[in-house]
Amino acid sequence: MQSKLESIKGAFDKMKGDGFNTNSNLRWGFFFFNDGQTGLKKVYDELKEHSYVLESLEKVDFDEWRLHVSKMDTLSPEKLHKRNIAFNKLADFCKGKLYDGWDVEKISV
Repeated sequence: MQSKLESIKGAFDKMKGDGFNTNSNLRWGFFFFNDGQTGLKKVYDELKEHSYVLESLEKVDFDEWRLHVSKMDTLSPEKLHKRNIAFNKLADFCKGKLYDGWDVEKISV
């Protein structure tokens, strides 16, 4: 995934307009893809030591698997941008095919 800080800043502006409090904890989801489970399991092994939760590891197509992890965190656009860059490197290091991006959810109280 190509990470552009200006695009992330725009996403944060939209989130604020949609009622997200970006200065508090939110549930951040991150997605990785590969043609098998092995590389994705290596990615998760690295992330679970940093409080990431396994949401799913599933076959989504005939020859493609998706890893979805999440973490409760407070991120700024700059922190998310750095995380995207780091996740691209992690996917490459662990022989994951692709880091495909993020999503965010409000935390239900």
